[in-house]
Amino acid sequence: KPIGKSTLRVGFPGKANFGATAWYHYDCVWKESVLLAPIDTSQSLEETVDGFEKLKNEDQTKLSSDLKKNCKAAAEKEPPLPPKMAADYAKSDKSECKSCATKIAKNALRVGFTGKANFGAVAWYHVDCLKKCPQEYSKGIKADTPLEELVDGFDKLNKDDQKKVEKEVKALASPTGAPKRKSEGEESAKASPAKKGRK
Repeated sequence: KPIGKSTLRVGFPGKANFGATAWYHYDCVWKESVLLAPIDTSQSLEETVDGFEKLKNEDQTKLSSDLKKNCKAAAEKEPPLPPKMAADYAKSDKSECKSCATKIAKNALRVGFTGKANFGAVAWYHVDCLKKCPQEYSKGIKADTPLEELVDGFDKLNKDDQKKVEKEVKALASPTGAPKRKSEGEESAKASPAKKGRK
């Protein structure tokens, strides 16, 4: 339903079409447990929520309280499970890199995340584009996880390509499996009073 003018709304940058902010009624946003889960309540609200300092004092207090009720500090979160990944040589030139949006040539090395494309298919990347994958894809990758366990098909690659894949996957890893880096528009909440004509 439309969000009324001057009504408090909360959103997630990059989660709507074309990278726009996905806005929610204040009372509706707390149902989005998947989007709320990465928020670290041990950080200041000014860091976590773009526009927080511009809200009314009573809205700041309400948002702060509800975030603490519905989210956890990083230290309290369960370590994320590693993602399912795959690597192989493209069987045709029909697959497309999810980062640069260009075709992956037949027989070219590709690496991806299982279940992240339409209908549960693999979201494929050129190996050099893997570093640009959404942050949520790389959650759970630990620096000490054997690539044979993490990446389906890794053992079937030639040695040089195994080294390439290992280098790029390890670049996404962290000791705990928590995201190592923050992608633009990812995993931050955003709040503002709604403006006329915007939903």
